[in-house]
Amino acid sequence: MQRRNLLGYGLLLSLGFTGTARADRTTIGQLVTVAGAPSNQLYGYGLVVGLPGTGDQTTQVPYTQQSILNMLRNMGVALPNVTNMQPNDVASVMVTAEVPAFAHAGQHVDVTVSAVGNATSLAGGVLLPTPLRGGNGVIYGQAQGPLLVSGFAASAGGTSSQVNVPTVGSLPGGAILANTIPASYNVNGSSALLLNQPDYETAQQISDVINAAYGGSANAISPGEVDVNAQGMDPMRFMANVLALPITPKNQVPTIVVDAQSGTIVMNAGVTLGPAVVSHGDLTVNIQTQNAVSQPGPFSNGTTVGVRNTVVNAKQGKAQVINLPRAATLQDVAAALNAVGATPQDLIAIIQALKQAGAINGKIKVI
Repeated sequence: MQRRNLLGYGLLLSLGFTGTARADRTTIGQLVTVAGAPSNQLYGYGLVVGLPGTGDQTTQVPYTQQSILNMLRNMGVALPNVTNMQPNDVASVMVTAEVPAFAHAGQHVDVTVSAVGNATSLAGGVLLPTPLRGGNGVIYGQAQGPLLVSGFAASAGGTSSQVNVPTVGSLPGGAILANTIPASYNVNGSSALLLNQPDYETAQQISDVINAAYGGSANAISPGEVDVNAQGMDPMRFMANVLALPITPKNQVPTIVVDAQSGTIVMNAGVTLGPAVVSHGDLTVNIQTQNAVSQPGPFSNGTTVGVRNTVVNAKQGKAQVINLPRAATLQDVAAALNAVGATPQDLIAIIQALKQAGAINGKIKVI
């Protein structure tokens, strides 16, 4: 594996925090969700057509063949019970969408299309009209249109190449809502603000900020909920003004987010590092197999057999002992860990070991 800089991607995503753990000023609307008006998730099953030979193998995916027959029958094309259909330009897919709160009939929403059969790529395909249902089974919209696929896959002669995921595509604005999803938002002036990340201090701070602007209008009843009342003011204007009120959140909890699959490490500004010593080495195991043929001797009545010769080599790299100094800022932590010179996957193990040794201050979250 090619060695990479530790935080070449990770710490660049830390939103430019410098030395302190206090977040920039934000608004109440960025910290809460109005009760009774959540986003809604829709799903549906459909077909993608027009694929360049990368669709489902219908002999192995019988529901794709059945879906094609059902579609044709609904369009008035009468076919006998066909069992040998082998189209390779059609794929069965699941279509998912997230509808924002207060979306009305006629609005467009984005959808994601994912293969559910053995299609190798959805690039170049067109989604046929697909009803989208909510969790209650009611149809709220319909999606259709040409797909955008960022992945790429190709194969020939037993050799294949793939970039990203070619079996998942998107359809920006590809779904149209046919029905308005009801919301239970109280238009009489009384409502609740639900914290995206429940916290005692943040809930009380939101209540204090609202009461400072509109005396006695808010009450923090739990770490995750703040009740508000318009007190005779126009409810829509009151809620708009409340959500736009500036607030300075409390100090961030030091957090290290690790994506074990890609080797990406992201830290926020609260992470610090204590003095520690790290010994880092590597072990490489290489297994090579060569196939040969053993021929019998002349007139021996023997048979030709295959012979597999396997050679195993193990190589252990020289360990490097590195002294990590105390790091009180995010830049110091990045510089200290970069000095280790390990690959991203090795750095994940090093950070976990530093956490167990009590040398790094931060909660590790694996995604």
